[in-house]
Amino acid sequence: MKGFKKFGIILACMAMFVGLLAACSGNDNEKPSENEKPAATNSGTGGEDNPYKDPMEISVAYWDVEAEVAKIENDPIVQDILKKFNISIKPVNTTWDDYGQKIQMWAASGQLPDVFAIDAIGTQYQRKWVEQGVVAPLPDLAKFPNLEKYFEAPDIEGLAVDGKHYTIPRRMFPSVDWSALDRVVYYRWDLAQAAGITKEPETWEEFKAMLEVIVKADPEGKKITGLTSAQVKMLGGLFWLYGNPVATSDGSGADFKWIKEDGKFIPAVFSKNALPALQNMKDMYDKNLIDPDIALTSPEIAYDKFASGKSAAMLSGGGFINLDANIYRKRWANSYPDKDVSETVKVLNPLAGPGGERHHAIFKTFWSESYFSGKIDPKKLDRILALYDYVLSPEGKTLLTYGIEGVDYKLEGDKKVMLETKTLNEKYPAIAFLRDLVAYETADRYDLSNPSIGDEGLRQDAVDYIDWVLNNTKVPEYDIRLTYMSTPTKDSFTVFDHDDLLNVMLSKDPVEQSWQKIVDGYKSKGLDKMIEEVNTKAKEQGIE
Repeated sequence: MKGFKKFGIILACMAMFVGLLAACSGNDNEKPSENEKPAATNSGTGGEDNPYKDPMEISVAYWDVEAEVAKIENDPIVQDILKKFNISIKPVNTTWDDYGQKIQMWAASGQLPDVFAIDAIGTQYQRKWVEQGVVAPLPDLAKFPNLEKYFEAPDIEGLAVDGKHYTIPRRMFPSVDWSALDRVVYYRWDLAQAAGITKEPETWEEFKAMLEVIVKADPEGKKITGLTSAQVKMLGGLFWLYGNPVATSDGSGADFKWIKEDGKFIPAVFSKNALPALQNMKDMYDKNLIDPDIALTSPEIAYDKFASGKSAAMLSGGGFINLDANIYRKRWANSYPDKDVSETVKVLNPLAGPGGERHHAIFKTFWSESYFSGKIDPKKLDRILALYDYVLSPEGKTLLTYGIEGVDYKLEGDKKVMLETKTLNEKYPAIAFLRDLVAYETADRYDLSNPSIGDEGLRQDAVDYIDWVLNNTKVPEYDIRLTYMSTPTKDSFTVFDHDDLLNVMLSKDPVEQSWQKIVDGYKSKGLDKMIEEVNTKAKEQGIE
C-alpha cells in the first residue's frame, strides 16, 4: 500500500477496507504465513517466466511401468507434481524377466525411451553406450542443487567418465552395512513352532534344522517345500555368506569383488572358501530344504508360495519393505486373515558362519540406474532433471513419504505424527513409483515415524533388525576400486555366479567336480589373464 499513500487518506482507507475484506474471505491471493507451505501446483507453473509452460511427454521404461502409471489418476499428490513440471508420462513397459534384453535391443536399434531403468554399471554394454553416445551425458547440475548434492556420495561421484556423468544411480543406503536389507530371508515362525522349534535360528545348522522339521511335519498339510527365492539371481546373496561373503554380488555379472589370496588379487567368487559354501548349499538342496522348483522361480511365484504356506522360507530383496508390500498388503489376508503377520513371519538375522562371524550380503549403496537416451532433446532432459531434483528435495521427499501436512501428518517438534490411519500407498498409490523412479532411499523408511511400512508390528521388527545388524555383523575387507577397474579383459568379463550356483545345486556330480568344470570354463574365457591385468594395474596404482 506504500505506493498509494500519496493519493490521500480516502484512497488509503479504501485500500485498507478492501484488504480487510480479502482477509476475511480467505482470498486465494493471500500470502501464506511462514508456517504454511504453498501447494506444489502453485510453484513455478504460472506467468510468463514459467520454465515449464510447454507440456512435455516423457517416455519411461521401468519395471511394470504401465501398471504404475495407471495408478496416477487416483493419486492427487503425483498428479500435482507432474502438473508442476507440466509432464505426462508415456509408459514403455519392461518386467523383471525381460528388462535387460529389451533395453539392450532398443539401444542397438536406436529406439530407447527418454528415460530407462537398468542395473548396468560396469558392464561391457554400458561402456559402449557411453563411448558411442547411446546415452546422454548429464549437463552441469549447478541449477539442480539437490541432484548436485546427491552426486557427492563417494561411490556415485566415482562413476564419472572423463569428468562427465552418464547416469543417476538409485541410491538406497548410507553405507554398505545397510546392504543386509537387500537380501533377507523371510520364514514361517508359526509353522516352526507348530513343528516343535522353540528358538529362532542363529546359526546355519539351526536354520537348516528348522527347515527340515517344517518340511517333514508339514503342519498345514500343503506339501510345503523349504526355501524359495524371488529370483535365481539372488541365490549368491545368501549362500556365499557361508564363509565367502565378499563373493556376494547383485547378479549383473559385473559386480564381482576382489580379495587378496596367496599374495594376489582374485575375484572372491573363486576363493578357496567357495567350496565349503557350495557344499553347504548342495547339502540343503539334496535334503529337500530348498524348493525343488527354484530354477523356475519368479517374484510372483515365490511370493504366492510363501504367502499361501507352500514354502517355509523365502529369499527376497527389498527387506521389510517388500515383506510389507508383497506379502502383508497383497496376499496375507487371503490366506491368513486371523494371523498377525509380524508374529507369524520373521526375518532371519545374519547367521554365524564356519568361523563364527556374522556377515551379510555386500552391494553398493545404490542399485540400478536411470539413463537418458542419447537422442533426447536437451530441453526435455532439463525438465526431467528438474523433476528428479524436486523428488530429492526436502519438500519432495516429505511429500512423497508422509503426504500432506495437516491432512496426513502433523508436526510435533521435529517429529512427524501421522494423522491418516490408512496407509499412504493405498491413499496415494503412485507415490512409491515416482519416489523409486529417482532413488530408492530405503534407509529412511526404517524409522518408527515413517509410514512406508504399513503394518506397525513389521515396522518395529524392521527397526530392530537393522539396529541388530549394525551392531552384530562385520563387513569384510575388499577394495571397490578393483570392481570398477577397467582392463582389456575385465571389460568384457562377466561372472554370473547365480547361474553357477544353480548348476552346482542341480548337478549329480560331486560339488568339487562340478565347480572345477565351472572354473575351467571361466579360465577358457580369460580368467587368468584378467587376474594378471588387474594385479599389474593395481600395483601401478598403489593398491595393495
